[in-house]
This record gives sequence, structure tokens and C-alpha cells, in this order.
Amino acid sequence: MDERTLSRRDVLAAGAGMVAAAGSLIPAFEAVAETKSSGGTTMNNVTPFKIEVPQARLDYIMSRIKDAQWPDVPEGEPWQYGTSGAAMKDLALYLVTKYDWRAREAAMNMYPNFKAEVEDYEIHFIHVKGSGKNPQPIIMTHGWPGSFTEFLKVIDPLTHPENHGGSADDAFTVVIPSIPGFGFSSKPKKPINTREVARLWDKMMTENLGYSSYITQGGDYGSMISLWLGAEGKGCKAVHLNFLLGVGAPVVTDEDKASMARWGQVYMGEGGYIHIQSTKPLTLSYAMTDSPLGAAAWIFEKMKTWSDLKNGDPWSIYSREDVLDNIMVYLVTNTFGTASWMYAGASSAPSVPPDPITKPTAIAHFPGELVFWPKSYAERHFKLVRWTDMPVGGHFAALEQPKLFADDVMAFGKLLRT
Repeated sequence: MDERTLSRRDVLAAGAGMVAAAGSLIPAFEAVAETKSSGGTTMNNVTPFKIEVPQARLDYIMSRIKDAQWPDVPEGEPWQYGTSGAAMKDLALYLVTKYDWRAREAAMNMYPNFKAEVEDYEIHFIHVKGSGKNPQPIIMTHGWPGSFTEFLKVIDPLTHPENHGGSADDAFTVVIPSIPGFGFSSKPKKPINTREVARLWDKMMTENLGYSSYITQGGDYGSMISLWLGAEGKGCKAVHLNFLLGVGAPVVTDEDKASMARWGQVYMGEGGYIHIQSTKPLTLSYAMTDSPLGAAAWIFEKMKTWSDLKNGDPWSIYSREDVLDNIMVYLVTNTFGTASWMYAGASSAPSVPPDPITKPTAIAHFPGELVFWPKSYAERHFKLVRWTDMPVGGHFAALEQPKLFADDVMAFGKLLRT
């Protein structure tokens, strides 16, 4: 059945949990039929897409989780040596007994999903047109181990601010792509880097979608993609980041030195995954591709460690659906391996552009980030027009603190209109 033939009652019932978390999705539902034009320009090589995971794949995942071999867990702090055994068993039990992928899938399909042919790739993306007379296009990019699901809660506040106490005149048109090798985008034949992805994004926004200018937003690898868009994207007019990593840039001030020292500490304590995924991602992928439980534990541990939690409890911030939606995108598409290639690809291009970014830039500093370069660094390397020290929140900002995230993006958008 095509998504445009689903009744509102059916879809809202199927995705009730996500709808409650994301806010009103009626405007997004009504936008599904808007597939032929973008910004007054006909879309090029873009086709509607519906998420429809084969039942055989879902059955395979569930059977492997149920029959999984569990490791011995050492005594001591539950998360000291990696993913807590108790927490992982709780999440696995929830997955096989309560989590409903079909309901979550239906809720994801309420948004207009598309695929665009860009160079040799089919890029999956969500595209929701904003209200008002002149919504600003914005492309928002996830990182690893994230996915497009990170941004679902902020779509309606950004595209229809009038539903959230704001003005329709401040609306954005939101584009949320999946990086090649992640989720429902096609897979690269070899590791790619953030600079290459930025080139694809600029082509998609300007050539496929017909936008003469747009804003870019990102965290994690999405921030580095956004920096390359700010440096080289022909259509990019401004940059919003919720992650700032200055590795590779000159260390000048005492604040820079402190950030670099912090990076070294975090790398030694938390960076084993970086070294493995940068050097031997294929060896890791054999295990993770064969074990849905292993891939889930690998991702879950990062979502817990990198988030700003109360008393270290992941369920103080997230619902189990939040975590499982993200994990399941990797599992249903069998993309754990190709997603991890981003780290190997990083060696083929600088992590950040060597020259300062001259486009207007806003940075939201969420305190739960393990590493974050200081404002003084940002002032030297960007045309910094907005810096926000957030009261709470961590690495997965749009998912953890959707209101703070959306409000900051909205405030930046207003600056660009003046």
C-alpha cells in the first residue's frame, strides 16, 4: 500500500509512541503528497521511498537475539568494561517482547521519504517542507553511531513552528539524509570521507532539490560534513554545529591545550572503537554483521556513554524506542560494517578544512559532550555569530534535548533573515 493511501487514523495508531514524542505530525503527513517540486523547482532524479523491511529480515534479527550466546560479565561497576550485562539483557528482552518495528516503521513513513540519485549513490532522505511564505532549507546530518532517526523529534518544531508557540514566518524546510553506507542509502564500494559526503550533499541540495542556498547542521561526523559544506559547498550559506572537534587545527591558546589534553584522555579511555574502525573495520564487521546482539551492544554503549544522563541511567533521557529505533536502522539494513568505514575513510582527507570558515556559523555547546573545543577556537576559525552554552544535553543533541536543539536552530535562522 502506498503511504499516500494510509488513513491518518491507521498511521497515528501504528506510530502512537513516536507521535507522542515527536509532537504533531499532521503537517508532515499532509506533506507526503508533495513529491514533484521543491523551492519552486522540479526535483531531478528523486523518487518517493517507503520503508518496508522484509519480514524475513525482522524474523532473522529476532531469532538471533533470542538464541544469542551471552558473555560472562565481570564483577564491579556495570558499565566499567563496556555495555552493562543487566542493561543489555533488559534492552534485548524489550526488543523481542515489546518493541514493534512495524509501528515504528509506519510512524517513520508518515514523513515524506525519498531517494535521490547523486553520482553513484542512491541517497535516502526525509524532506519536509516548512510552512510560511519563505521557509529556509536546512540539511541536518547525523554521525556514527547515529542515524536519521535522531532528528525526528525536531522536524515539526522546525517546519511548523506555529504549532509550538512560534511563527510560521520562521519555518525551515528540513532535509535529513542518511550518509552513504548508513541506513537506507546505498553503500559505498570503499571507505569514504566527510569531504566526499559534503560534495554529495551540495549536489543533492542544489541540483536534485533545486535550492539555490541552504543552511547545514550537524553533530559528530555530521559536523565535519557541515564544515566541508561551509568551506566548499556552492549552495551553503550558513553552518550550525552541535559538536566541535578541532583535531588537526593549530593548538594556540591554553584553552586549546586543555581541549587537546582532554581529547587525549578520552581517546585513551573511550577511543578503542576509533582505532579499530579506523584500521581494521572489516575484521570487526564479521562479528557485528553476524551478531545483532553484538552490534546492538556496540551502539548502545556509545549512546549511553556519550549522552548527558541522570545518575548514569540511559532511561532518564531516552525511551527504549529511541535507542532501539536507531539500532534497528543498522540491523534491518545490515549496515553496521559499511557505516564503520567512515573512520577508515577519515585518513584520506583532513578531519576539518584547513582554512577558516567564512560563512555565518552558530555553535551549540551541550555540556555532556566528552570533548568540545572552546569558544576562543571557534572565534578564530569561523565567522561566529552565535554561541550557546546549553544547560543540559550531550552528543545526540536533537534526540536528547529536542526543544533546546530546535530553539537554537530557530534562533540562528532568525539571525540569517535579518
